[in-house]
Amino acid sequence: MPNGQIEGRLFIDGEFRDAKSGKRYPVINPADESVVAEAADAGVEDVEEAIAAARLFADTSDWATNRDFRKRCMVQLQEGLRARADEFEDLLVAEAGICRGNIYTHVRYMIEGMDFFNDLITAFQWEEDLGPNEGLGFKSDRRVVYEPYGVVGAITPWNAPFMTAIWKVHHALATGNAVVLKSAPDTPLTAALFAEVVKTDTDIPAGAFHAISSADKAVVGDAMTADQRIDLYHFTGSPGVGQRIAERAANGIRHSVLELGGKSANVILPDADLDMACGVGVAMCMSNTGQGCALATRMVVHADVYDEVLKRLEVAVGNMQCGDPNDPATVVGPIIREEQLKRIEGLVDRARAEGARVLVGGQRGERDGRGFWYQPTVVVDVDENSEIAQTEVFGPVLSVIRYEGDDDEAVRVANNSRYGLSAYVQSADEERAWAVAHKLRAGTVNINNSFYLSADAPFGGYGISGDGVEHGVAGFREYLRIKSIASPAH
Repeated sequence: MPNGQIEGRLFIDGEFRDAKSGKRYPVINPADESVVAEAADAGVEDVEEAIAAARLFADTSDWATNRDFRKRCMVQLQEGLRARADEFEDLLVAEAGICRGNIYTHVRYMIEGMDFFNDLITAFQWEEDLGPNEGLGFKSDRRVVYEPYGVVGAITPWNAPFMTAIWKVHHALATGNAVVLKSAPDTPLTAALFAEVVKTDTDIPAGAFHAISSADKAVVGDAMTADQRIDLYHFTGSPGVGQRIAERAANGIRHSVLELGGKSANVILPDADLDMACGVGVAMCMSNTGQGCALATRMVVHADVYDEVLKRLEVAVGNMQCGDPNDPATVVGPIIREEQLKRIEGLVDRARAEGARVLVGGQRGERDGRGFWYQPTVVVDVDENSEIAQTEVFGPVLSVIRYEGDDDEAVRVANNSRYGLSAYVQSADEERAWAVAHKLRAGTVNINNSFYLSADAPFGGYGISGDGVEHGVAGFREYLRIKSIASPAH
């Protein structure tokens, strides 16, 4: 960080400031429990000021209509983030425990993907003429117009704070909205650095972007979702919190876009290339220490290849490097906090007690008595209806379910979940894999060694995994209202 100082203050109406209460709280490094920095602990009064400034800006500026200026500002933002990518990476390792080996996806890949939305600012068809129509005795021309909602309340999670800030803050600003960002209590420093870039490297006007941090997510979150001056809520997190946001947004009939986690199935058909399927399967489960919403955490394996798959999993996961997130060879790093570590531990212990078998791992890790660690774990002989098969663990835990029968049975087991964020299918026969993919109830499906993630591909969930999409033209439109205007035809 510049001069060794890490910014942790609130960013409201173009200026950094302390919380009105003067309170701050420590941000803890999950690898060693050291204090990374302190962050401002916002209260309801700080939220009020941020929303008031955002509302005034949205109502009185030409940000929504001056697309050339907006695009210039968003290109500046992209360039500023790119110039400070190293700092963002350092912060993500320190405050979120994200491993160096996985960090490119979190930072630089996201920055490069900003091109798509930046280009849409001027390439998107903001107005569309439908032509004349005669009805009710009138001959009318009609025009469809897209307009930003106004003020967006963006709420991001701790497992990917930079990635989701790009998705929400950049996309909200690119579409002409003002945005109030509430970061997760564990990872406020990434949001503060994002605000530094906005302030020092761009011409984004004061009032367009605000960043709020708080040790208590409920107090600030409830203040935001109760405020009728916010028009759209864009949230990534748990289904329980997402449902609460949707319920509170219903007061005033405000829009919400929700990405709410998953329990994604990875279907291993009997003709799959097992070396590739297991390699991809392990990587897509253990990536980001298993703390990811679209990861392949349920492996649904045909009986004919079940034993062979288990042999490969035992070797791959048993030899997986777990430890220092700064080591590029590390795959599994720390768990975000003690509370989450206990939750993971309880899920695996109960699965074992209910008859599942722990093939690898299954207990806490240890590094000099500091930090929050859980061993890379494979739980096998899992009942498809058990808690471990139905609950998002959010840790380095792979559950393996055996099935017999045809591909429709594999689909049935894979779809036996309230979640539906992502899914995976492994087969040597691509046509067969596509047939299965079409039947899987998930917002994204990945065949063999492929992955959906890109700025132009819509990302959303079925079931309790969400409502609405991010990315792509469809994700751009989530931030826009539609208006139809009629005028006399000539």
